[in-house]
Amino acid sequence: MKNKFEFMNKDKKTPTSDPQTKGLSLLHIAGWLGVAIATPFFLWVPLGLTSLVPSMIDVFGIVGLRTPAAITIAGLLLASVGFHRI
Repeated sequence: MKNKFEFMNKDKKTPTSDPQTKGLSLLHIAGWLGVAIATPFFLWVPLGLTSLVPSMIDVFGIVGLRTPAAITIAGLLLASVGFHRI
């Protein structure tokens, strides 16, 4: 007797991308937009720790760190939606 899960999924393959859609789709553009939104804040943290630029705490304050964190998370969520099939 075969394992039911193995038998059902043996011939079924999920494509990673749509072969008919060549080039940039709207979701793909949204993914790159999300990466572009999150990248400056990723770069700001190590540069601020090395004193090359003012740190986020100097600019936003302790309580205000929620703002760049929210923008970064929004960019990452947008990127995850845009790149979920790639």
